[in-house]
Amino acid sequence: MEAKILVVEDALESWTLLSSMLLTHRYQPIWAADGIQALSEARKHQPHVILLDLGLPGGDGFVVLERLKNNRLLSAIPVIVVTARDPGVAEQKAREYGAAAFLHKPVKVDALIATIRGVLGQPAGTGEKRDRKAEFVTRKHQRFERSVPVRYQGPGISGEGIINDLSLSGSYITGNAPVSIGMVLTLHMFVPGVPDPLLIDRATVQWVKGTECGVDFGTPPPEVAERLTQVISILAKMQQDSSRPE
Repeated sequence: MEAKILVVEDALESWTLLSSMLLTHRYQPIWAADGIQALSEARKHQPHVILLDLGLPGGDGFVVLERLKNNRLLSAIPVIVVTARDPGVAEQKAREYGAAAFLHKPVKVDALIATIRGVLGQPAGTGEKRDRKAEFVTRKHQRFERSVPVRYQGPGISGEGIINDLSLSGSYITGNAPVSIGMVLTLHMFVPGVPDPLLIDRATVQWVKGTECGVDFGTPPPEVAERLTQVISILAKMQQDSSRPE
């Protein structure tokens, strides 16, 4: 990975989109869902750049920005404010609080990567091939149809099957052990090219139709969301490669 990017964002869908863009361009995304996690993760990982949303639970993003800039260990980390707020007011205030750059949502991949490279002093652009791949991952970030083997366990049951339509929020499972609506499952997914199985310790069954069911992951912990995002990126590349003409 080229650099670690701390993404401070409470909305799971926005995190998914931003992290997919970053992974495609070989940046390592780290997730923080609120201001407390932002400061903790920044101290722990010492990221190269911080992407900061302003509308955070438990405290305004400007408070987080101020605390980052007043911390002698973190103040040198460039902060890019990424928000849906009116830029006419928010951008000026963000600059006054020490933000290195400002991006208005919805963010386009070329603007995001160019801004990150700008604050890091990196050369602009790495070719059209990577940009096309970034557009593919961004367009398909929510779900991927590539199948993944899975083992699942629940109260009194244990089975194996296939995960389909994987996303950060949930998936479909076709399995050999019956489940019921409301059952909470533990999943072990076996992704090609990933040495360790991906563990989802809480997947709630939402619907059942024959041997197929839909499960919801709720709000996964940041470390699980990061691994899920990486897996989704791998599946996206596999899906893209398989769709190319021979």
